[in-house]
Amino acid sequence: MNLKYLSTALFALTLSVTPAFALPVLQLGPGEGDWAYNTTSATWDTSSSSFSLFAYANSDTPGANGAFAWEAAGADDLYAYLVVSATPMVGADLFDVNVVNDGGALSLFAAGYGAPPIQDGNSLPPHDIFDTYFKIYQFQFDSPVGTITNTEPGGSGSGDGYAEEFHITVNSLSGPLTGLHFDLFVASGDGTFDPTAAENSNKSLVSAFAPFSHDAQCTPVNTPNVPEPNSLALLAIVGLSLLACRRHRLR
Repeated sequence: MNLKYLSTALFALTLSVTPAFALPVLQLGPGEGDWAYNTTSATWDTSSSSFSLFAYANSDTPGANGAFAWEAAGADDLYAYLVVSATPMVGADLFDVNVVNDGGALSLFAAGYGAPPIQDGNSLPPHDIFDTYFKIYQFQFDSPVGTITNTEPGGSGSGDGYAEEFHITVNSLSGPLTGLHFDLFVASGDGTFDPTAAENSNKSLVSAFAPFSHDAQCTPVNTPNVPEPNSLALLAIVGLSLLACRRHRLR
């Protein structure tokens, strides 16, 4: 074989098996709190019920898990979506959480049960979290461009990108819940996800998500709990009984 063609073929083969970019398209990373990276689950963990979490968007070149919605729309118009999911798997809303970004509390954008977003066959990978109950919060990557790095310990790569900080407070976890899991995605088309759009429309398709090794979860040590209705009724009865005894003694 001609050595020129052989070297060209080997070079092409090298490109096909070597990752083009070490920096993911999207990733989550730790902020304030007792964060530690769990090498078994490949997830950032915290035992706090109040903490901060960063979302990062690579603004250089598309990575392996999806094209950039913001290439066409521009970063100032890029909507992104933080997913907060119940762990272990449950089918009902058993958690209360506040999510603050850019100084304001984010309103609930969408919620449901399954693997979000449920309108899309290309939903988030299961990694032992889904199907479960989830809540989605919409935000914008509207910060100035800066340098971002790989949030996975031992991961390589840095580049231009956007960072958004979330201040999160877990108000309550009830039933069997022990924690919450956090994921991140952007939609195709102009980057705006529409939970009412028909399946496979460009407003209901995921174009990029934070990979398995770049997500996060919290498992508060002192898990907040909302009393179940029976418990509330019992507390009310006890309170009324104590009040009645006090009034009887005063007579």
